[in-house]
Amino acid sequence: MAIGDTAAAAGLPLVSGTVQANTIDTIENQTRDMVGQIMLNNPKKITVSPTAPASPNVGDVWIKQV
Repeated sequence: MAIGDTAAAAGLPLVSGTVQANTIDTIENQTRDMVGQIMLNNPKKITVSPTAPASPNVGDVWIKQV
């Protein structure tokens, strides 16, 4: 998969990637790919939103979207 594909599949926004490879945009999208992989493997336990879940369960993970 190309950098950013997993993140996009998980519904995460991507950085435009209009600059050279190995820059912060590339690193940011690689990080989002890692988060996306976790989300795809555990879809009921990962929440990405600007606000915390109202009723989280033990083991749930919240990632603050900025």
